[in-house]
Amino acid sequence: MKLKILGSGAWEGIPVPFCKCKICESAKKPKSKNNRTRPQILVETEKGQFLIEISPDIRIQSTKFNLPNINYFLISHWHFDHMYGLLELHAWAEFVLGKKPKLFCSQKTKEWLDQGFAHIPKEVIVVKPFEKFDLFGINVTPIPLYHMKGRDNDLKENELNNAFGFLLEKNGKKAVYLADYYKLPNKSLELVKDSDIVIADGTYLFEEMFPNKPEQNDLKSDPDHLHGKQILDFVSGLNAKKVIFHSISHLTEKSHEELQKLLPRNMFISYDGMELEL
Repeated sequence: MKLKILGSGAWEGIPVPFCKCKICESAKKPKSKNNRTRPQILVETEKGQFLIEISPDIRIQSTKFNLPNINYFLISHWHFDHMYGLLELHAWAEFVLGKKPKLFCSQKTKEWLDQGFAHIPKEVIVVKPFEKFDLFGINVTPIPLYHMKGRDNDLKENELNNAFGFLLEKNGKKAVYLADYYKLPNKSLELVKDSDIVIADGTYLFEEMFPNKPEQNDLKSDPDHLHGKQILDFVSGLNAKKVIFHSISHLTEKSHEELQKLLPRNMFISYDGMELEL
């Protein structure tokens, strides 16, 4: 099982529109690891390949990484940076692919797809929490997450059906993708512990180092994610062999290399094009 992180950035990507901070300026340089598109991961086996998320930057990613026609997509939830690349695929799905792309998602995500993307040919397959299914020889388990506090906070763990992570298992190896979250249900936590790789949310990593600016100060109160030290404490408790942080923002105004130096030995800042193999 091979994974390639096609998009390592948070919701704005880097460079951020109209931003002149030193990270956004450095991201304009050729081959800069600070240049980050929005979340998307390519998963490959000898039997085929699929994508986790449909990034708004899928047009750029598919060209940059020379992707083949891909017909299978896992969608964690319905927020813009994780799903709205489907709008870029309208003509491709209707006139090129020759069949409907298959989208695997939660019931709540399906409702958003039905409402806002009805004009795009697709087959939406609702997957249920903790119910495994096979995709190209990989056992995929949808893992419910608490992410949208206004929608999720009063739900019991067995009622969560909004945002998902995904556990990927093949030949005794475990890789976990955790999209966005402010906490995990106990059953989800038990499933992801002791994995070979955990790809975890790094949106507000090192928040304590944010410069004193309006955007950074306002976002410190975002209730839908873990923040600062909470992030490192959470992933340390998972006992993973390797932790990779996705959704890296410009908010710290620190470079890829500077952020990497701040992490423990088994933790890594992702970058566009990062390859992982199990």
